[in-house]
Formats: sequence, structure tokens, C-alpha cells
Amino acid sequence: MKRALVVLLLAGTAYAAYWHLVLQPPVRAYRRFADAWAREDTPAAAALMTGDAAKKDVEARILRGVVLAPMEAFRGTRHEIEKREAAPDGTVVVTAKEFVFYDPPGITSGVGGAGVAEIRHVVRVKKTDDGWRVVAWTPEFLGVRSRRGER
Repeated sequence: MKRALVVLLLAGTAYAAYWHLVLQPPVRAYRRFADAWAREDTPAAAALMTGDAAKKDVEARILRGVVLAPMEAFRGTRHEIEKREAAPDGTVVVTAKEFVFYDPPGITSGVGGAGVAEIRHVVRVKKTDDGWRVVAWTPEFLGVRSRRGER
């Protein structure tokens, strides 16, 4: 019984290490990039990218240009990872939905934002000498909804 418990504990520890060290770094790179992009911190988002074309792409697609709704105050983000796929060229494609909470002009919610903009990101990340970096990125605006009445 003790031996089975030890084997089970070691298997769980090995899986947790694999998840943390192998599966999550590309997703963490996406989250850092998407958070910087949503805060409209273009230099920070560009620093998480590799390649001049990719950096110019993030400068051309700022949040307020992608989200087709007026925004007055940024209130935070939330992410839902939809898919994570390893490509044959060594890159990892992360498909995720980002929810950007904001206040539209004339409405001040104080906490949490009065509106939610939904954006789907398809991000290709690659391991470099500097860690995981975004090499390609496509944001798709899905829509806006009010948070009024949400619980």
C-alpha cells in the first residue's frame, strides 16, 4: 500500500513538473504579450516579440484599433485558452480568447468595467535564447457586450 502511494505521488509530481516546465511556458509568453497589448503598452508587447515584421505588426494593431467600441478606462483582462498545438517547425500555436474589461465614455463603473470586449488571438510562439517569444500574431474582434446584470 505504501509503495503504491509513493508511486502515485511520484507520478503526480512528474506530471506537475512536465506541465509547469514544458506545457505552460508558451502559454505564459502569450499571456504576458496579450496583457501588454491590452494595456496598450506597445514597447512591452514588442519586447516580447521577435522579428521586425512582427514588431511592426503589433504597432499597427493597437487595442483601440482592433476593438470597434469607444473605450474610456481600461479595467483589466481575463484569458481562456482554447487550443495549444505544437507545430513541426518547433513553434507552438496558442489560440485564446481575451476578455478586455473597460468603461465606455460617460460611464464610470469604479470596479470591473461596464463593458467587455472579446478578442480571439492566434499566436505563434517560439523558444529563443531569450525565452519564449511571439513570432506571429492575429487578433480577431469578436464583439462587445455590457456587464450590466452579470453576477
